[in-house]
Amino acid sequence: MDLSSIKKKIRFLEGQRQRNLTYLLNPKDMVAGSIYTVYKKCGNKKCRCARGKPHGPFYYLSRKVDGVTKLTFVRRADEEEVEEKAYNYRKYIKAMADLTKIDKKIYGYLKKIKEEKTEGYGNRKV
Repeated sequence: MDLSSIKKKIRFLEGQRQRNLTYLLNPKDMVAGSIYTVYKKCGNKKCRCARGKPHGPFYYLSRKVDGVTKLTFVRRADEEEVEEKAYNYRKYIKAMADLTKIDKKIYGYLKKIKEEKTEGYGNRKV
């Protein structure tokens, strides 16, 4: 691969990096976690849920706290808002991971430039 094509790839990646960084610097409102849907049985033997039609759906926010999954009940009035904020959170985390991948690619190309432009001097004693 010649230097001009390496530089083109770096410039392209830098454009992607800049767009990604602009998004990361201007985040939307977020809530950590994912929406989790639950259907429940109430335990009453005469209830419809005992015959296979459980109550629900009920929405919970699932998130990790110190390595343990925690579920927090989401009120019906807040479902849409919390779902959107959880989506924004997942999108933000993905953008952070993408930024890391882009940086690694750029670093790899810079190493290639360094290798291409570095020459040995030999084993002469001064």
